[in-house]
Amino acid sequence: MSAVGVPAIPSLMREINERRVIDTLRSNGALHAAEIARLIGLSKPTTADILRDLIDYGLIREVEPGEADSKRARFVYEAISDVKVSLGIDIGTRFIRAAVGDLNLIMRAEVSIAVTSLKLNDLIKVIHQAVDKVLKDSGYKLRDVAAIAVGTPGVVDQNTGIVSIAGTIGALDGINLAEIIRQEFGVYPTVENDINLVTVSEQTVGHGIGIDNFAVLSVGSGLGSGIVLNGKLHRGHRGAAGEVFYVPFGDPHDTHRGATNPSGDRISEITRELAKKYKKTTLVEPYTTYDIMKAAKDGDVLGRAVIEQEAERIALYVAAISAITDVELVVLAGGIGRQADFFIEPILKLVNEILPFPPRIEVSTLGESGILVGALQIATAQARDLVFQAQTAGNSTPLLANHINQSSATGEL
Repeated sequence: MSAVGVPAIPSLMREINERRVIDTLRSNGALHAAEIARLIGLSKPTTADILRDLIDYGLIREVEPGEADSKRARFVYEAISDVKVSLGIDIGTRFIRAAVGDLNLIMRAEVSIAVTSLKLNDLIKVIHQAVDKVLKDSGYKLRDVAAIAVGTPGVVDQNTGIVSIAGTIGALDGINLAEIIRQEFGVYPTVENDINLVTVSEQTVGHGIGIDNFAVLSVGSGLGSGIVLNGKLHRGHRGAAGEVFYVPFGDPHDTHRGATNPSGDRISEITRELAKKYKKTTLVEPYTTYDIMKAAKDGDVLGRAVIEQEAERIALYVAAISAITDVELVVLAGGIGRQADFFIEPILKLVNEILPFPPRIEVSTLGESGILVGALQIATAQARDLVFQAQTAGNSTPLLANHINQSSATGEL
């Protein structure tokens, strides 16, 4: 007790150590007290004291060790994973996807609902359907959600939540998406460019683990890039970093980038143009990306010719990103980019010819869940902070949690 009879506020170092204990348990699963002390470098008495407090806060619990545990300690400790949960939402042109994750970053449920209209009101209805279903499937309620992260096409103003240049979802242009989500679900979300979220996924669970400088080039229905520099997601001055579609290859006034754009609408145009030359083909109108890719894999002459041009176009954008940022790695993502395994060699060859210091190039293995995985990474980090503050309210200083929140908001992921 202090001189005036008020309990002393624990030091910032105490709070840091409490967070380290929780983070260690979330990363490693159930551990003995001695293992926790060793991993974080604290004395056994100090560790035991922290563990007692965290149990009182409702953040961890004692459990009996499993039969396979050879150690003789009576109890092990584990972080409670579902004090609250996080919600990720991916707004796409064909599907709205949603996922629920617990505080240990385990995805509890994932759903995908087809989009039938790109009008704003219709999109909001489908978002509700996706959220309702994923909460039902996960066994949680909206009141259990501590944090929400939303992925969207376009440039996002991180200060206001307003979306611009949303491309194929024009209804989102100029819309304060963050405020709409808050009104609909009662939680103010983080709204992020969808390719940036894929980049966060690659940084935490994909090819970008442990790499300080890398980029994601997403080639699908659209074209975009996410960039990590010095270990941090780089959004740029207005949030428009990575908008590689605007690199003025060829005619700078060609707003469709007809000569270089490798995305879905242009690959159909490439096929249509080359079909005049390659008559012996299994491909017929309308030329879908799926059919083109399948034909190329099967050795169809038109399909192979299209993929040769596609590889060249992708290589140009890989080279452009790398020439400016000197990244160690570029990860190919998106509906087309994720299929680049079978035509990666011509991409590598051309990039190596163009650049004096070419990057390593990998194909993403995250599948269609990449945006949701990144959204849950961000939302769960925020949920953990909010839960820690709420559970320890009145018992600890919020300085550390406030610092972490500010760091997350500025992209220090």
